Amino acid sequence: MEMSRRASAGRTKTTAPVSRTETDPNTQTILSVLKTYPSNEVAIVGCHTARMSRKSCEYDLLVVSKDPTPPKYVRVGEFYAEIMFRSERELRDPDPELSVSLARATVLRDGALLLASTIASCRRKFKESCGKAAESHLAAALKALGRVDEKVWQNLAEADFWLTSAATDLCVSEIFSSLQVPSPSHLFAQMKGLSRRKSAIFKEWTEASGLKLASRSSCENRLEALAVLYDVLRTTAMDSPMSLKFGRYRSEDAVAIVRGKALELLDSRETVECYSFLGYETVKTVLDLHAMHSYALKKELDYSDVTGELTSGPDRLISEELLKSIGIVRQAELVKAGADSLRTAVSALASRI
Repeated sequence: MEMSRRASAGRTKTTAPVSRTETDPNTQTILSVLKTYPSNEVAIVGCHTARMSRKSCEYDLLVVSKDPTPPKYVRVGEFYAEIMFRSERELRDPDPELSVSLARATVLRDGALLLASTIASCRRKFKESCGKAAESHLAAALKALGRVDEKVWQNLAEADFWLTSAATDLCVSEIFSSLQVPSPSHLFAQMKGLSRRKSAIFKEWTEASGLKLASRSSCENRLEALAVLYDVLRTTAMDSPMSLKFGRYRSEDAVAIVRGKALELLDSRETVECYSFLGYETVKTVLDLHAMHSYALKKELDYSDVTGELTSGPDRLISEELLKSIGIVRQAELVKAGADSLRTAVSALASRI
């Protein structure tokens, strides 16, 4: 494995971690990607760079590419890597969330020192990028709460879905505002850690997320329902623009990674973390399915009835029973109380950002 030797001592290191031997499956996964893309710059991002990964956590590898390319997966034994392709242009002017992720990146190959200079710039702007990302997700949480208010007495499933969405965005906003990088399968632990250090919004978030529903059975139901959503997305025809946006669902490895994380959490009795993680994935996947469904029907994207458009009419893709398996089962009074509590938390966080 040839690494760049031209970086100065003050720059980001351009060598892979040396604490593992090349026979280690994790290392083999990384080596497989480096061999597949021998001339591309490559870096590790995600929870592995934050030293909080579990055995089931895939390596998130960023590969610099000239051509737009959907995400891909590599598997070695039980270990996975997700490859995200980004152009030089995207790296030279990254959006806030990419910038935050790059600030914590570990470089594996960087012959032209593009990654070294980008990472250095992202580290200088880390606090600013975290603030922008936090503001974006806080605004999304506020919009979702507005949809809860509109639907709670008219369309309970829709209101329940948007409350879960609002809680997810508020959680991510809180973590960004605390100068941390949110990691979907670690959100409960991250929020719990923040609640020990300052006056955070942990209680409001757990209630709005419906974490009291967390059990092994509810997690298994949510996981199986999520697998169905992934399967619908995987088997739906996509043109090039859609493939670039939703290409991560095209591989069966995508849901295998989610399943592996969920089962590890259940086996270690981290039921609430598992339910939280699957809730995050569910919100993201339902919104992606709705966006792709609207695109396929040549309809303008309209968020006024996401669950209804997916579960009713001649073009429906999923059943109402599937929504119940996801955990969209709360009564109107609970949804209203959760929304009111979360709105207070949104105001509190807004005053701190």
